[in-house]
Order: sequence, then structure tokens, then C-alpha cells
Amino acid sequence: MEKFADFHLHLSLKHLVNKGQKGRQNIWDTLDYNPTKHSQKRASGDRYDQSSLSLLIDTNVKIAVIALHPVERFASGTFINRLMSKLICGFQMKTLRNWVQEGVYAFSLLNREIETILSLKKENNYRKEYPTCLVNGSRKALIPVTKEEVEDEQITKLFLSIEGIHALSDLPMGCTEEELAEEVLKNLHHIQFERNLPIFSLTLCHLTNNSFFKQSWALPMPGIFNYIRIPLMDLLEKPSKPISIYGKRIINQCIDHSRHKRILIDVKHLHIEARYEYYKMLKEKGPNPLDHSDTPSTIYAPIIASHVGVSGMENKERALTVGNAFNEIKKSKYRRFNPWEINLCDEELQIIMESKGMIGISLDQRILGVRNDQYVEEIKGILINNFGYEYWKSLKPIERKEAIHSAIFLDNLLYIIHKMGHENAWKCVCIGSDYDGIIRPIVVCPTVAYFEYFENYLVQHFEQLRIHTDEEIFIPEGETITSLMRGVFYTNVRDFLNINYLN
Repeated sequence: MEKFADFHLHLSLKHLVNKGQKGRQNIWDTLDYNPTKHSQKRASGDRYDQSSLSLLIDTNVKIAVIALHPVERFASGTFINRLMSKLICGFQMKTLRNWVQEGVYAFSLLNREIETILSLKKENNYRKEYPTCLVNGSRKALIPVTKEEVEDEQITKLFLSIEGIHALSDLPMGCTEEELAEEVLKNLHHIQFERNLPIFSLTLCHLTNNSFFKQSWALPMPGIFNYIRIPLMDLLEKPSKPISIYGKRIINQCIDHSRHKRILIDVKHLHIEARYEYYKMLKEKGPNPLDHSDTPSTIYAPIIASHVGVSGMENKERALTVGNAFNEIKKSKYRRFNPWEINLCDEELQIIMESKGMIGISLDQRILGVRNDQYVEEIKGILINNFGYEYWKSLKPIERKEAIHSAIFLDNLLYIIHKMGHENAWKCVCIGSDYDGIIRPIVVCPTVAYFEYFENYLVQHFEQLRIHTDEEIFIPEGETITSLMRGVFYTNVRDFLNINYLN
């Protein structure tokens, strides 16, 4: 079996919010996906596992970047918020209520999530000693702490990522921005230099306002909430500045390499204005001091976007004209992708390649554009022509959906290559599934167990699934679609981590 890598998935979120079903007690337990029984709805993800640790090991996922994500206060603050979290995400309302009653805040939840992954006892939240080798029977996984361990391709390796700066604060709502900044910087220092947890990357925001970083809109509400007033909606408001002065202090502490504890910044969930502000910071700081290649990057640190799609918008100005509501992507002027500004515009793709960064393509239907009805219909028409009407007619409905979702994924991927405009682009793309992160996965690849099938499907049907044959995709000399897809599904992440982890 081939090796696989995933640049962004969740291993412990279900356990943190007590979504345990019978048969799932820890991160090793797996409830198998049944295509005739399970839907891809976000709130249904508790009925099967997309990325349990046993599933990762058994399906030869050798590299997994694990997102640590304490649930935000907006999800738990009041009964209505908890009800919304139950309907949208499937969270257990009792667990959320208990957190509120016990005064449990995000940094404590972050430590609980670490305990869940490492099987630590709850009374030792802030212990400095922790196991790096996780064992269950014959299965074994490793949190690498040396370069030799990073380069070991025989064992499944877990790289830790924190999703949202809110995870670094235990302060209640109502504190000042300065107090919050000191709390975040203190806890960040604790993780980096006292607890010595090897954190690979940090997402600067998630769904709610954290005062420091302007966030993208990413929370579509069920229709029922058009008739119910939702408390704490002010938490979804955006800060006035893309990045505050305190936000810049946080970034600088992360990307400082002088003590060999650099944490890369993941631009997913940042508003496009904040993303551009971050790119500007990196360019002003000058060349990457850790890039010792013959052609060092002029950008201070590699830029990563761990679980994204493309918007199809040319630049920031164009991206800012697109609304957030689902009906915006049904208008005739947006006939491709999901054009929300949470996705990357063309100009950003060039910047990320110049930084020698990495883009993880999400396997969430919404992010890729599956909710864009006109986009789907146009792709369906092209696929009927490419496969042939009689062949298409012979396919089962689920097989047609697999083809459509594969074509949409491939369209996002090849668009990135086309707009980067260079063969080096093929080294900057990978899978960032967001599995078990309350997503609706594409039908062709609902769990990590389907990586092998999905890769083979893309290779076998590449010509039929390629929608825009007029767009150049810069295949390097000596490479094939088979070898390039190997890069997307494994070797690109392997090589990126070998260079950029533990710096």
C-alpha cells in the first residue's frame, strides 16, 4: 500500500465535545463508515470516524497534522448557542453546559485535548513530561521530537497544530485586549519553552472575534435561526483592524527561529485583509534565514494554508466584492468554485509559492464549491461529454456523484497550478482534508481509508475529470500524472516537514 499524508485533520475533537457513540471510547476506537447507512452531513459525523488513530495507522497515513481546537464560547454560552451547536455540529449540549457552569475556558480545554491524545490524567493539565510514542496493541504512532524521527517513514507521525488563538487564553469574556494579549503570549511561551510541546503551526483565528486578527465568515446557519434570536452574535463581529499591534507581537513570537522553536502561521480562517497584512509583514522582514538552498525565498517564512479551496477571484479587491450567503454563489457571475474570501485568490497563490509554502486542499464539499449549483451543473455537462453519454448513463447515482466531486477537487488543484504559473507549483499542494472537523466530506473520499481509491481514481480518469483543458498545468519534464499525484497525496508534505519542522 502507498503511503499517505494529511496536512490538517482532527483526532480528538469528538472526544472533547463528548460525541462518543457506543464502541468509541478513545482516539484509537473506530466506527467504520458505511456508505449505505451514513450521510456526509456535518452533524452526522459522530456516527462514524473519518480519521481515528487506528484508521490512520491501518490505512498507511504516515503523516498527519493534528488540529487542536478548543470549542469557542459562541458554541456554548447560552441554551440557544448550545442548541445551534447540536443542530449544526452534533455537539452534546450537556458537555457544553458543564463547561459554562464549571468556568472552563479555552486554554484548559486545549490541555484536555492534549490529554485525550496523549492519554494523560486530567489532574496533570500542565505537566512538562509527556509521552511521544503512542501505543495500542500492535499499533504505534509517534509525535516526532528529533529530525531523525521526522524522517522515519516507517511509522505514523503526528504533528501538532493549534487552530485558533482563542485556544491560548483562560480569561473570561470582558477582559481588555492588553490583558488578553499578555495571557496569550504567556501561554504560548509556556507551551513552547516550558512544556516544550513541538507545535508545528498556529491558525491565528477561527469563527469568532479574538480582538487581534480579523476572521473570515465561515458559519452558515440553518434556516430555523432566521426566526430565533441568537445570543452572543457580537462574537462573530470582525475586529476593526486586520491585525492589531498585539497580533503582530504574537506572530513575531511564533516565527522567531532564534531558539529553534519556530511555529509556522497557518492563514486559514484569516480574513483576506489580514492575510495580506501578514504577507506584507513577511516581505518586510526579508529573506528566509533558514532557507539555505541555491534560490532562497525572499519571504521570511513559508506560508501555509492547511485546508482551503480557491475563490477564483483575481485579487483582494475582487474577493472583497463577494458576499457570504449561500445564494451569492448561485448568481451567474460566480460560475466556478466557492468564491467566498475565506478561500485563496489568484494573487495569493503566487505569494505562497514564492514563500516555498504549502496549500492543503480541503475535502469539505462547501469549501470546494459543491454547494455552487451552477458550477456543479456545468461540470456534470462536461463530464457527460468526456465520459460519453452511454457510459455516464450506466453509472449508479453514487458513482456519478463521485465523478462530479472528483472533478471539482481536481479543478481546484489544477487551478492552483495554473495560476502559480510554474512547475514548482506541483511541490506546493497536498491534501488538507479537515476530517472529523465537522465537515461534509466529498463522496469519493469520505474518510482516510479512501485515500488510495481517490488517488487511483484521479489518475485513472484524469483526462475525463479535467474540466478546463485550455489552462496550462506546467507538468515538469520527466514527471507523470501518477508521480505528481503521489506528491499531492504524500511526498510534498513529507519533504516540506523534513525542511520546516523543528526549526
